[in-house]
Amino acid sequence: MKVLTLGNGFIGNHLPYERSEHKLDLSEKHIENILDLYRPDCIINAIGFCGVPNVDQCEVLRVKTATINTALPILLAGVCEKRSIHLIHIGSGCIFFGPSPNCMEISYLGKEVIDIGWKENDFANPKSYYSKTKYACDLALGQMKNVLTLRIRMPVSNQNNPRNFINKIRGYKQVIDAQNSMTFVDDLVRAVDWFVKNQKTGIYHVINPQTLSAARVMEEYQKYVPAHSFQKITENELDNITVAKRSNCVLNGQKLKDEGFVMTNSNEALINCMKQYVDNIK
Repeated sequence: MKVLTLGNGFIGNHLPYERSEHKLDLSEKHIENILDLYRPDCIINAIGFCGVPNVDQCEVLRVKTATINTALPILLAGVCEKRSIHLIHIGSGCIFFGPSPNCMEISYLGKEVIDIGWKENDFANPKSYYSKTKYACDLALGQMKNVLTLRIRMPVSNQNNPRNFINKIRGYKQVIDAQNSMTFVDDLVRAVDWFVKNQKTGIYHVINPQTLSAARVMEEYQKYVPAHSFQKITENELDNITVAKRSNCVLNGQKLKDEGFVMTNSNEALINCMKQYVDNIK
């Protein structure tokens, strides 16, 4: 099976498949020409725009954001459907905001409410313009044949890259101390290969099982760089210093687990990833 990656950004550069050297235009004819050139059986669409240096820019560049995140994947999916090509689209779990509708109340020595996370078929509630464009794409692709959408969150890698979640937050003096689902890219790479081989379609959340906070990630970083300092802040405090409202949420990854693919324990993944990351930035 021939697999082709579209996009040479942060996620695309982690994937081990052939990458297209051509920029994708919003033109069906242009897309067809690229497919004629590479003749793939499966395409991984890792093209996306999340702003530079962050999603605040998407609030300003709305046409560009909607074109790349919504219109382009839909057009690509249509061409792939006509040619029976399996399309794997890298989506975002940031379409969800806050507690999910899947909360469980447990009564044992008092009542405790546990949020088991947003499921793939839950209706999203995106807040930022970036998240809205990603969700609009999900709604359209969900009704198309041969398409698989993988929702990831806060991708963490051992690579020294501006898009790496570690790079992003170590540049801030204030980081949020809220629990979130995260995706370690080494696991994402394994998962993509599994999805390619198993020809899955639909929507899957690809996140590591335990939640982490940005503060927890920086505490692990401090073990190697003790001089690094930061202040923990709340979600409300973060809202006062950003333009686009940031997503803080927990995704449910049970669907992927039930089908036989197991993601690495989040704390174990963080420890291993950070050690390699620090070695790579020396």
